[in-house]
Amino acid sequence: MYRGVAIWNYAGDAVENAETFRRAGFDAISWNAPLFVDAYTDADRERAAEFLKQSGMYFTMHNALPNPKDPKEQESARRAWNIIADWNRRHGLLKGMTFDFWYPHDELLPFYRACMDVFAGQDVFFACEDTPLDAATMEKFKKYLKPEDDAGILIDLGHMNLRQWQQGKHGREDFLRAFRQLPMKLRELHVSDNFGEKDEHREVGYGNLPLADIGDAVRELGFDGIVTVEIVNSQNWTIDEHIARAIDTSNRCFAVL
Repeated sequence: MYRGVAIWNYAGDAVENAETFRRAGFDAISWNAPLFVDAYTDADRERAAEFLKQSGMYFTMHNALPNPKDPKEQESARRAWNIIADWNRRHGLLKGMTFDFWYPHDELLPFYRACMDVFAGQDVFFACEDTPLDAATMEKFKKYLKPEDDAGILIDLGHMNLRQWQQGKHGREDFLRAFRQLPMKLRELHVSDNFGEKDEHREVGYGNLPLADIGDAVRELGFDGIVTVEIVNSQNWTIDEHIARAIDTSNRCFAVL
């Protein structure tokens, strides 16, 4: 497994923060497309490439599939995919593209397919966050997948905790069952905590996320992907405090995985 962090949540320079996490024992980093494409210049992206080459960190990019009713957002997404794909053709550093999935499957899956086609031949895996969770939804995905695609799923543990509590299914067996029924290979976990009421993106230990049960579930699956800390600074921490919370959250996870 890879020890990862969602670098976009941290104030200051992302490369400098990534180096701090590397020194703390992290070996995976996730950027997001708005930061990497819209906020960065070509020189910034080359600096990120140099860091990744020197550090050897496993690198993924988190994206949002566009609003299917907003042509400008669709154009922006395609532009971002092409910029990232061209960058990766030069450097060969990108391991995975992951996606938030905010609109109906039938409307978003054509864009998912279009992005896969942009990255064809680049040996990049694809995973949507929290979908497909069951066999019925998997049937929709199958219509857009090709045999050569490396496609899986990203599970956000904070979101899973919300779903389980909202459904009244928050016992040990309920969490085990939720992982067992996943119809695609688990590629990444996003880690944060809450009390099952709202998506707070807090540090593990704050809420009621059943980390030991989740550890049992992912070991049963033979999970060998990325465990990515995704906690936000809702408490006005300093950057050092925020990073320390992330390190502690990661340590708590790997103690049971």
